[in-house]
Amino acid sequence: MSMRAVGEFVEIGSSRLRRWISPITVSAALLALTTVFLWLIDASLQHDHLIFIYFVPTALIAIRYGSVSAMCVTIAATFAAAYFFYAPRFSFRVDNPLDLFELILFSLLALLASQVVSGFAKASDVEKRRQRARAASLRARWPSVLTLWDRLGR
Repeated sequence: MSMRAVGEFVEIGSSRLRRWISPITVSAALLALTTVFLWLIDASLQHDHLIFIYFVPTALIAIRYGSVSAMCVTIAATFAAAYFFYAPRFSFRVDNPLDLFELILFSLLALLASQVVSGFAKASDVEKRRQRARAASLRARWPSVLTLWDRLGR
């Protein structure tokens, strides 16, 4: 095996690894930050239904990394909320059936929202790619006219 082939193999492996490590790392960091933020708010305000703030990191991950990563964040957020915010604390058991229903409702809504948000993000990416393709084809057809148009636009 030549050095070039080994280099290409390592580059392919690192890009695959980066594709999986980045979403996991960012998701875990956002989930941890949100949990700390909610812990601080919950301690001072004693509000119910703070779990729905976990929609924010779920939506951000759905926009950036897609629905699969957002679904993982939703599942992890549900377990984090059950462990840290519902009685009995520091246990995955939830005593109140209404709280359990809230966790289930949050999970379903967050899963649905992650699908919708990632779909919107993909749709806008597709539209941007289409616009770039149109612009590239126009530049190929009439390069001097578009260069003049760009200069006039400045």
